Amino acid sequence: MTVYKKVVYKINNQEIHAREEGPPNARIALMIHGWGSSWFAVSPVFNQMKERYRCIAVDLPGYGESPRLTTRTTIPTYIDLVISLLKEISKQPVILVGHSMGGMISLGVSLKAPELVERMVLLCPTISGRLSLFINMFMTPFVVMERFPAGGLIVSLLEPQMLNLTDSILRPALFADRSGITREEYEKIRADARRPGQGSVRAECFWAMRQHDIRDRLKNVKTPSLVIWGMEDNTVPLRDAGVVAREWPDADLRVIPNAGHWPQFETPDITERHIRAFLSTPLKLLTVQF
Repeated sequence: MTVYKKVVYKINNQEIHAREEGPPNARIALMIHGWGSSWFAVSPVFNQMKERYRCIAVDLPGYGESPRLTTRTTIPTYIDLVISLLKEISKQPVILVGHSMGGMISLGVSLKAPELVERMVLLCPTISGRLSLFINMFMTPFVVMERFPAGGLIVSLLEPQMLNLTDSILRPALFADRSGITREEYEKIRADARRPGQGSVRAECFWAMRQHDIRDRLKNVKTPSLVIWGMEDNTVPLRDAGVVAREWPDADLRVIPNAGHWPQFETPDITERHIRAFLSTPLKLLTVQF
């Protein structure tokens, strides 16, 4: 089992737990996971990039090992916290890697503080803030219950009996039919999604994403960006990829077959090739394009 270096940053009195690897003086690649996840969600990209970059994969407040915020969780609060973190840890622009909600946060950082970001890699980013109809129909009752301590307790008590049911229903929404994700990886992702004590944060983020629609702001993104989407993503639907193609034509949009919402796990080789090609392109060429 790979052992990663654990670090803890304290930003504005908020602890942010993270995993860090790579040359200490190299350019920083900051990696941000999505809803109901932890740093593990970006671990395949972390492993691909750590030889060349100082990779830092964070647990957002309220997820993984990071304590939750002292105030209600919102996307703008996460964005401001990431900006403060970047100012603390780097004197030069960084590479942002964001998955799902982490992609939405990365875009917000780029829009608010573009001078801090050299380029971005976005994996199935949340754009409209609205997940697929299937996810909304299935998850909304659980999310509503988890907003309150008593409801969260009921969900946790029922979950052992419902685990097989939720697996059979949710797995097709998360992964492609011929997904290449391993059972071990799947179990870790599932464990992160149901980590005890994080129900209220999951509920707050579910609604926070819906309140942070950035479709009309994509045209203002000037940071060179690679956007990767799984063709069978039934969590953040391909209609959001269509929005990227229409509203942000300068983005390098790649749609990968046989991948769902987790292309970094499902099709790691082709995902890595796209990321390596993008990161190997001189910034001058990318900025000419943009």
